Amino acid sequence: MARATVQDVAKTAGVSVGTVSRVLNGSPAVSASSREKVAGAIRQLNYRPLASARDLRRDRTMRVLALSKNLDSPVISEAFRGFGDAAAEAGYVSLIAPTSGDLEREQQLVDMLRNGSVDGLILFSPTMPDEDVEALAEQLSVVQVCEIVDSEAAFGVSIDDRQAAYDITRHLIRTGARRLAMIGNQAARSGRLREQGFREALSQAGLTAEQTLFATGTFDFHAGRRLARELLAMDRLPDAVFCGSDTVAAGCVREITDAGLRVPDDLAVAGFDDSIQAEMCVPELTTIRQPAYDMGRVAFQALLERMTGPGAHRRGRTFLPHELVIRDSTKIQ
Repeated sequence: MARATVQDVAKTAGVSVGTVSRVLNGSPAVSASSREKVAGAIRQLNYRPLASARDLRRDRTMRVLALSKNLDSPVISEAFRGFGDAAAEAGYVSLIAPTSGDLEREQQLVDMLRNGSVDGLILFSPTMPDEDVEALAEQLSVVQVCEIVDSEAAFGVSIDDRQAAYDITRHLIRTGARRLAMIGNQAARSGRLREQGFREALSQAGLTAEQTLFATGTFDFHAGRRLARELLAMDRLPDAVFCGSDTVAAGCVREITDAGLRVPDDLAVAGFDDSIQAEMCVPELTTIRQPAYDMGRVAFQALLERMTGPGAHRRGRTFLPHELVIRDSTKIQ
């Protein structure tokens, strides 16, 4: 039988997740009626609450857990390297658990926190629903990296994805492109923010998106090739395409060149991340550089403050600066 969650307790009691969290944390800001409902639901479901951050500090394990959908992303792997280095410097052991997007596996790993097996949690683009992240952050030291839930409790570290996409789209417009397309990933919060930035830049220039294609399934090299074929099948080619990652952009470039066209002369291509693929691609990709290693280090420092500082402010977000890197896949301004 699956272990009861905070959401199960809230549903059974007929109250919000926040109310359940306040009862578990001993907050006085809960009515007696609600408190009784929550207590009854806890008994009915045999719910075992997570150890509070305060309890964990009494007997630290000096271990921190990082959950990641996978390590295939160059940004995630580099951010974890920064996180691991910062943790080691502070005397902590960092544990990483790739979940392959398996929500049940994520939940099993989070259960490690129920008996105080680790002191804190870093979430690198998790699969779990936003409300689950919110519930965890109400009780534990939690920091998010890259994909940030709009939480009242969890802290996040990322770049400003909307602004970064705006900046690279403005660059494409300045090179003379007027028919612009985008290949994005709406399944990711960052992907939706990048689409916003893309459309804002077009709107300010008096332009509209020529085509906006979104990958379903894995957002990878093969998705880039497949979606590029859709662009090439259009009656009139766009002048430029903005891809939501360098890996996807590399697939797009391959498909364009295999069709006998030239990048950027026939169709300019821009990526995102400034991963190794950006420099390996021919031509090399114009892209947005994410300070992934620094994001990992900053994330650990934020987690450390929350693990060791009584009453540390949990909520909030830190944006690290991004950089537009101009290479040969886009035209000279």
